[in-house]
Amino acid sequence: MYPDSSNNTIYKPVFIFKEQSADKQKFNSVIADYQNKIVLDLFASQMKELIKIRSPRKRLTPIEIDEIYAAWAAEKDTDLEGNWIYYPWSNRLLHILNEADFITLRTSRNHYKITPQEQDLLSKRKIGIIGLSVGHAVAVSVATERICGTLKLADFDTIELSNLNRIKTGLHNLGINKCIVTAREIAEIDPYLDIECYPEGITDTNITGFLTEHGKLDILVDECDDLEVKISCREKARHFGIPVVMETSDRGMLDVERFDLDAGMPILHGLLAGIPEEKLRNIAPADRFPLVMRIIDAMNTSSRGRASLLEIGQSISTWPQLASAVTLGGGVVTDVCRRILLNQFTDSGRYYVDLENIIANKSAESASTVYSKPDKGFDLDNAIKIVDSLPGSQSSAVISNEEIEQIVHAGTLAPSAGNDQPWKWVFRNGRLHLFHDPARSHSFANYKNTAAHLALGAALENASLRAKQLGYEPQTTFFPLASATDLTASIELVQNKGSIPDSANELADYIETRVTNRNPGVLYTLHQSELDAMRNAVADVKGAHVTFIQGKNQLAQLGSIIGACELTLLLNDAGHHDFFERNTRWPGRTESEFGDGYAIQSIVTSPQQMAVLSILKDKKIARTLRAIGGGNALSEATQAAVTNASCIAVVAVERSKEAYFKGGMAAQRLWLRVEQLGLAAQPVNAPLQLFERLATGEGLDDREIAVLTNVQLDFERIITQHNNTKAVFLLKINKTEMLAMKSKRLPLNETLFIVNDKI
Repeated sequence: MYPDSSNNTIYKPVFIFKEQSADKQKFNSVIADYQNKIVLDLFASQMKELIKIRSPRKRLTPIEIDEIYAAWAAEKDTDLEGNWIYYPWSNRLLHILNEADFITLRTSRNHYKITPQEQDLLSKRKIGIIGLSVGHAVAVSVATERICGTLKLADFDTIELSNLNRIKTGLHNLGINKCIVTAREIAEIDPYLDIECYPEGITDTNITGFLTEHGKLDILVDECDDLEVKISCREKARHFGIPVVMETSDRGMLDVERFDLDAGMPILHGLLAGIPEEKLRNIAPADRFPLVMRIIDAMNTSSRGRASLLEIGQSISTWPQLASAVTLGGGVVTDVCRRILLNQFTDSGRYYVDLENIIANKSAESASTVYSKPDKGFDLDNAIKIVDSLPGSQSSAVISNEEIEQIVHAGTLAPSAGNDQPWKWVFRNGRLHLFHDPARSHSFANYKNTAAHLALGAALENASLRAKQLGYEPQTTFFPLASATDLTASIELVQNKGSIPDSANELADYIETRVTNRNPGVLYTLHQSELDAMRNAVADVKGAHVTFIQGKNQLAQLGSIIGACELTLLLNDAGHHDFFERNTRWPGRTESEFGDGYAIQSIVTSPQQMAVLSILKDKKIARTLRAIGGGNALSEATQAAVTNASCIAVVAVERSKEAYFKGGMAAQRLWLRVEQLGLAAQPVNAPLQLFERLATGEGLDDREIAVLTNVQLDFERIITQHNNTKAVFLLKINKTEMLAMKSKRLPLNETLFIVNDKI
């Protein structure tokens, strides 16, 4: 009796020829059971085609072929010739050639790219395929070309509708195991191929059997997604001396590992070298993304592929694969496997069949936007003229060059956006003058010099605190920041005849140790005394005050806002340029090559974050993410860090031309107090930097404006502004035991100019 057609575990056709070979009566009895099935008698047409290919020198006409067939069949019962084969899953009964004739005819168009002798040799080979998404195309291609006689297929998963973007099968196969579906399709191409399915997938208990049972595999094709299986199957294959081939469907990347020729070679070309074995047995969730990055060498994947990597778990659930790439991969793997099996290819390595590179526009892409420094930079001669035009100094204090250097050194340790250090100091006529150097503050974050003024205010505060510590009473004159000159302040250093306030001494002691600390914090609730100390530090700057956001719900909302703004900055062309090309120092440059910007190691807090930033470094990827509204994985670390912070301190000042300058002074005092209290701080100013741009929309596209408008409304609901005040600085404060890397500074001789007094 024929098998149940509704059984979705059946994948082998039923050969009836043994039952019907005795005589016609027996055949009629057996075939009667299948009369309600679809019967296709293909024997005669196949036999005629066989006659045709056996006469290559003479092009037989259809009439001649019919005559030869009729003569051959005259004394035979053709019903008893060849084989009758039943496919339970499709209810089809087929009459076809016997195995030898079938294989001869089906492979005849392979000659002589594959010789008959080679075809015979290949028919004795065994190939195993793990993973039947890309593996489906490989399996069908391998079977169609018939480069083996035995195929083992393993996959625990079933066909879903989303798989049909790359797996060529019908809707009727939804819900059926992938290797069952693949085996059925191969059986309908060639029922004589020996297929064995492992619908439970590959496990620790069956991997050895998959590789060796009924004869060792000649090639293992790995197309699975499971990292542990990907690693363990190679280790086993290496042990048994089985070569491994893998194709990733991105840039046509192909891996060949000839463990049959070199049992000592490291798996995956040594890309996992240095990772302890126990970490590769039970891979932690946080380690998976960086591990995938290493295995696929993510920086050499396509830009769309890298952009997609960042969207996994965000807007997509898994690695994307296109039918064109999967089809190409099936062909490439089949070709390489055939040549390995015929000893025509013996190398190991990683190879690319990159169609976008091979078939590309001949004209070069248009050059990317060039970001140049402003024409105007600091001009010492002009600065001296400005200084000399000021009213004369009233100070009788004699200040040594060494003291000036100490004061300015403290000033240069102030924070600045991108560690730009937009200051120049000129000591002349007994006074210290602070200039803004526009050539060092042309970042996207520095809209209308807001970021530069924050930095200059912080630098002035540092210098003033150090001057007080040295026994001087700094008397500061501010200059209109909208003036044509870049002079922002002059400091008259008067000998202090009284005692130095303890608060000034205390804060000055932490100028050298103040650092941006992005490390994860521990759960910590600020004491009232700590809040009061920070509040008092800010209050010393006239017109400034600080509020503390501590509620978990509000922190979570702020985390979402800050994360969205940081993402906007990173994906914006100009913001991307600032972060990746202008401000960040990547591995490979020596310590002496830079004194500004920040080392990437000081920014990242996890291997996964480093992997993400390495991908995003490509501007094409940033543009892709920006176009699809993606990249949310980039903001997750910020959201989590803000949500789990002890507080976000919001520094606000009275609205004026000097608002950001004063804000920088207040923010620096706050930060130094945070340092004194043994806490950690990180500025999170992206919202304020971008909100400044919303009035004009300059440098922003419609999508960015819409995002920022929405988050600004949310921000203003959380941050309550007093009348005539403006929030200018956001500082994340938490408790952490982890040390942070300090950013470098430019040499003092590049920022301080001590010029002899005029005569």
